Amino acid sequence: MDEDKLPRLTRRKVAAGGAAAAAGMFGGCLGSMQQFLGVSSLDQVSLRVLAPPADWDRRANEIAGRLVDRLKQVGIDTRFPLVPPGQFRRQVLYDRDFDLYVGTMPIGHDPDYLRPLLTSTYSDGIGWQNPFGFADISLDESLAEQYQQTGEERTGTINRILDTVAGEQPLVPIATDQAIAAVGTDAFEGWERAPLRDPTWLLELEPASDAATDETLRITTKDESITQQLNPLVPWINEYDLVTSLLYDPLARYYDDAVRPWLAEGWKLTADDNELTVTLRSDLSWHDGEPITAEDIKFTYDFLEDTALGNANAEYPAPRFQGQAQAVDTVTVETDRTVRIRTDSSAAVAPRLLTAPLLPKHVWRSRTGVANARRGITRAIGHDNTDAVGSGPMTLDSRTEDDSVRFTRFEGHPLNRDNESPIADRFGRVAFSELVVSLTPSDLTMVAYLQENAADVTVPSLDNKIVTGVASRDDLSLVTSDSRTLYHVGFNARRRPLRNPSFRRAVAHLINKRRIVDSVFDGYAEPRTTLVRENSWIPDDLQWNNGDPEVPFVGVEDELFIENARKHFSDAGYHYTDDNILVY
Repeated sequence: MDEDKLPRLTRRKVAAGGAAAAAGMFGGCLGSMQQFLGVSSLDQVSLRVLAPPADWDRRANEIAGRLVDRLKQVGIDTRFPLVPPGQFRRQVLYDRDFDLYVGTMPIGHDPDYLRPLLTSTYSDGIGWQNPFGFADISLDESLAEQYQQTGEERTGTINRILDTVAGEQPLVPIATDQAIAAVGTDAFEGWERAPLRDPTWLLELEPASDAATDETLRITTKDESITQQLNPLVPWINEYDLVTSLLYDPLARYYDDAVRPWLAEGWKLTADDNELTVTLRSDLSWHDGEPITAEDIKFTYDFLEDTALGNANAEYPAPRFQGQAQAVDTVTVETDRTVRIRTDSSAAVAPRLLTAPLLPKHVWRSRTGVANARRGITRAIGHDNTDAVGSGPMTLDSRTEDDSVRFTRFEGHPLNRDNESPIADRFGRVAFSELVVSLTPSDLTMVAYLQENAADVTVPSLDNKIVTGVASRDDLSLVTSDSRTLYHVGFNARRRPLRNPSFRRAVAHLINKRRIVDSVFDGYAEPRTTLVRENSWIPDDLQWNNGDPEVPFVGVEDELFIENARKHFSDAGYHYTDDNILVY
């Protein structure tokens, strides 16, 4: 027997089986307890499933509809309220007001992204800081251990983390989709050089040989939020984020399969791996002409750790970057261009700390007031930032709410200067002098904009049901790439019965991931068993093998074996009436 696998298997079985046994102590004898107490009836298990509307994300909405039908089949009273996109985001990521939801979230390149996602101490925050209210002390310890480890030791810890999560199922990973965009003109080339939702996607473009050198790139989207706010700290930002990638630059970016210097000229890690010495590139400036200095670096990390900067009774970290900020112990300014960053993370994780966007101290230091203490929201997090001042290769030119945003090329950026820099050598000058993002109401309208030559490309989130119509046209083309967007079902473990891991597992058994990929996504997706994409992190017993090995679909083809599915809920400690109604 492989001894390395033994702790993982034991932990997973204990996590699932122990919870079921505990639930059975109280739930398996509900019938006799009911008679003993003289209670004539019990409450039916009732759940509310949230999803974005179909015209916003048809796939998430359809997955939710299928899940609702299956929950009703196993005797659960299930409601499926219609909520607009803004309300959906607020209920899940701000108010935590849900039982189950179906939606998307970005998967990090490094599994350290699981630390803020699942650590129990983050569950009182907002955004993707444990929205599930999930708590497992042993998992907390493993999540803390892994970012201090390297090599095989870290891989083993990540394996155990994924095993524990698979056993507890705080959320059900379903699939990562393919990013799909339609292109309607020949003004630019290079659309497939980078993954479509990566920050460097548009930076890989070049003017077509017969195009002018100062072209305007026109993008169309149905996401109204980009016309309403330009705040890189907003916690609901999805995988494809124009604001952070083009307006705000980090010290380092992930490209060519590694975290590499961006605004940083480079960094050195001390022998004990506990301190990074980071040096800025020379002659950097913000969009308003103010110089970028080491003081801005220190301010950024202090601010991300506490957006109140000590001016309140509690700390208010920036939820989108809390995991990175809290891995930084101190930032010490050495010179105008050099800082020392003290961290307890390992050499494998430390460069990831440099991927948060830099913020200009002279703009953001006044945004420390607390707007909503109960929800942990400061003025910095709630600010629309519609006069955005960043350091990225594009700068804000103008904005018309619910209509469009215009950016212009920032000539002071290292990519756009005449002098050489490693990133300019790699990417070259930004191919477009202007970028206009226009709002449209639907995927069909986005394609219509291309057909009318009112846009050059759609955002890379086109519905796969549109693909056939686009591919059949000579004047349009499709570009696709694998994405890091995870479609999933999230459980609110703060609520009964969802705090019971065996109940969550019983729900997961209702989900036919293979059929969803084939019919909902038309094959433009990959089924997922874990919360990471790279197989090198996934233990052998959790690899996809024509099904999910941990929570396989209870049925054949797409036919649910209802009696088998009900048994999972009975084994979780719940009781069925003579009418096959599941009750507490």
